[in-house]
Amino acid sequence: MNVGGKFNEGILFLNFNQDFSCIAVGTPEGYKIFNSDPYALYYSQSNGGAGLVEMLFSTSLVSIVGSGDGNTSQRRLLINNIKNNIPICDLNFVTAILSVKMNRKRIVVIMETKIHIYDINNMKLLETREIASNPKGLCALSPSNTNYIVYPASQNNGNILVMDILTLETVNLIQAHKSQISALALSQDGTLLATASDKGTVIRVFALPYANKSLSFRRGSIPAIIHSMTFSLDGRYLCVSSDTGTIHIFKIDFSSSNPSSSSYHQPQPSSSPSGGMMGLNFGGLTSKMSSYLPEVISQVWEPSRDFAHIKIPPGIPSICALMQNNKTVMVLTADGLYLQYNFDESVGGELKLAKEFSLLMEPDLDHDVTAKIL
Repeated sequence: MNVGGKFNEGILFLNFNQDFSCIAVGTPEGYKIFNSDPYALYYSQSNGGAGLVEMLFSTSLVSIVGSGDGNTSQRRLLINNIKNNIPICDLNFVTAILSVKMNRKRIVVIMETKIHIYDINNMKLLETREIASNPKGLCALSPSNTNYIVYPASQNNGNILVMDILTLETVNLIQAHKSQISALALSQDGTLLATASDKGTVIRVFALPYANKSLSFRRGSIPAIIHSMTFSLDGRYLCVSSDTGTIHIFKIDFSSSNPSSSSYHQPQPSSSPSGGMMGLNFGGLTSKMSSYLPEVISQVWEPSRDFAHIKIPPGIPSICALMQNNKTVMVLTADGLYLQYNFDESVGGELKLAKEFSLLMEPDLDHDVTAKIL
């Protein structure tokens, strides 16, 4: 989450790694990486402002994009081995980098109208794909070998494009909402997609790749800006944070709900010789694939309410996630707090604060944690 120092001048960027075991913080001086539990600092670098910091699980591979201040550039991607302090790759682009996503096979660099896909093993450029205008850099990449990537298909509606990032083929075009997309998330195994529109009142979850099953959750009746959505590692819960100050935890259970379902056949859109869609007319793609869209919006099931929730001060962007044991909800706030809440799967309701840390008052460097993670 890029916050640009708007809520605390010492915090430019916040994020968890793919399995929520680490926290990455971008600052005006550089970046820091913490262990999430137990909370401990295990790496700090001061070589210029970091506007984006992305980890590859708990490995030593870290991608950094500058903040644009001083000698740093928002168009430059640095990939470093922080264990040995060795630069691995240095890439420069024509326009600003809005987001970077990584899994064990691919690195995806997202600009407003393009995505660049690289083989993580040798940093070979596999494809540059033209996309609809995406000024927020919205994109989600499956951490697992399922290797789906999803991003908005248009700025004018709530359609989402699902792509296999290994074959570079489009798998599906999902009509998720009527208005434009504001947030996306994929589960760890890549089989679940969570979506929210710019209204922020209803959250939807689709079973991938065909979206023949879906769930709807009611966040609230008042429009809100969705700041983050994350699935628990086992895919049984979805955490959603917004500007209202309430963090919602929804229970994912297709068996006890009325999921929408429809008969669906995988589309076969035309592609470039490499299997991609570089230069393809996006309006034409949307029109061509519209006949395949599952009728998920027309369902009239009443959206489910949250199973549990957390109250924090409204107006401050936050990121939320569940620890591996599903007993603790972690919250990172744009003003520099790291909060832990006890979560009882048998009770739900409003969660109580258990621990609070400051991301600016860093703990001592934990060499035991460093040796374990790196």
